[in-house]
Amino acid sequence: MYENRTDKKKICVSSLVLGIIGTVFSFFIPAVTYSCSVTGLAIGAAKSKKRRSAAGITLNIIAIVIAAANSALAILMTLRLFNPKDTDNEERDES
Repeated sequence: MYENRTDKKKICVSSLVLGIIGTVFSFFIPAVTYSCSVTGLAIGAAKSKKRRSAAGITLNIIAIVIAAANSALAILMTLRLFNPKDTDNEERDES
């Protein structure tokens, strides 16, 4: 019975650690965040009956949201970089 409690505690702590890693990397390398936070979220959700896993679940969700926003901004910036709309030259040509 004692081993079962420590196993559950380790699972909750691993979800929390993956959430922290995912949150730190969400600003710089979203690919690391997706792999860590999705795993941590799955682990935390499997043991969500314990209150200890709530912090891990919350951190993983926050990390995924930040990484998704970071990825979306990167895509928008890339599209803007490779498809610039030069409206000043078009207005000069029309005059």
